[in-house]
Amino acid sequence: MKRLQRTVNHAAQQVPFYRDRFKAAGFDPRDLKSLADAQRIPVMDKRDGFEAGKRMTSEVHTGPRFEANTSGTTGMAMSCWRDLNSINRENAFGWRQMIWAGMKVGDRRAWIRGDKVVPSGQRQAPFWRHNRGENLLMMSSYHLSEATADGYLEALEAFDPAVFVAYPSAVLLLARHLVANGRRYKGRSLTGMVTSSETVTDEQRRLVNEAFGVRIFDWYGSCERMTAIGTCEHGRYHLLSDYSYTELEPQDNGTSQVIGTSFDNMLMPWIRYRLGDEIVPAAPDFRCECGRSFPVISHLVGRMDDYVLATDGRQVNMMSNVLDYIPHLLEGQVRQDKHGELTILVALPEGAPLDEASLVRTVHTYIGTEMAVRIERVASVPRTANGKLRVVVRTI
Repeated sequence: MKRLQRTVNHAAQQVPFYRDRFKAAGFDPRDLKSLADAQRIPVMDKRDGFEAGKRMTSEVHTGPRFEANTSGTTGMAMSCWRDLNSINRENAFGWRQMIWAGMKVGDRRAWIRGDKVVPSGQRQAPFWRHNRGENLLMMSSYHLSEATADGYLEALEAFDPAVFVAYPSAVLLLARHLVANGRRYKGRSLTGMVTSSETVTDEQRRLVNEAFGVRIFDWYGSCERMTAIGTCEHGRYHLLSDYSYTELEPQDNGTSQVIGTSFDNMLMPWIRYRLGDEIVPAAPDFRCECGRSFPVISHLVGRMDDYVLATDGRQVNMMSNVLDYIPHLLEGQVRQDKHGELTILVALPEGAPLDEASLVRTVHTYIGTEMAVRIERVASVPRTANGKLRVVVRTI
């Protein structure tokens, strides 16, 4: 309650967007004396944040500031500004999740996520680099394929990390490769896989356990960093109630919408922000064997990006990242309707410029210059039959 009051009072005094929003709603932060009082604060969504822009940042912030861009699952590009405290706190929660997965401070880690570790056009291993300062093996997710899987596995086995942090799709490709070739992972120190950003299925969990001999510890977070859900050693999701103030808004379909208020970022706070993701809470009286008091989440809904096929047959995930570099983007989609070509659908405000050459160069840094790239400006991106906007679509 004290941390919620601190965030709301700071926003009312120092952040123009919230100062005006609270005034328009007739909300006085001094009246925030219980969690129920927070219901008087209007819920905001991504479009509100997009339109507010820098009015969502503190007028009095001093010290370093860090920018992150996200198109998330909506296709709307937005900048998220973070102060140093919020980054340190985020790292602390990440470390705690890895400790839940069995890691001890100082243990070796491996990482295979959306970082451009080596040039996209590189065709020969190594597709990884050793970060000696953190004792971390950073591996490129953009070069991982059936053809390169053996090299990745050999490097992992030689490095022998205690925890492997990766996209589920990358772990699954390696697991399938091992099982298909009648092999098991040979590393001796591995205690768990920490995954995030994509949906994890029960079949994927089973296959990864068969190939690597460890459990998946899935993590749910966001660029806005206003809600986090971690996995305990019993395989259950827990809403991390010391990370932020998270409300679960019931829906007619049995799921709940996530509405979060951040605690740690005074540069750009998020207050009663509806992220657009849905989860299914466990029964209110359910208690996990791990003994932790964090509420249990039955499962997460959605969060599944499609992959695209590179010209050499590689399955390249998280191509939605390229949309993060388009200024003023309202909606966007990466499509692959034919081999060797990607189409980027871009919806921008009227009159907004688009540097197509720069966007093509950005796409090439992720997938290589052999891929043809076509840019198409649209009024809006077509939705699926149930009204969802898919950010990456592959029809071949």
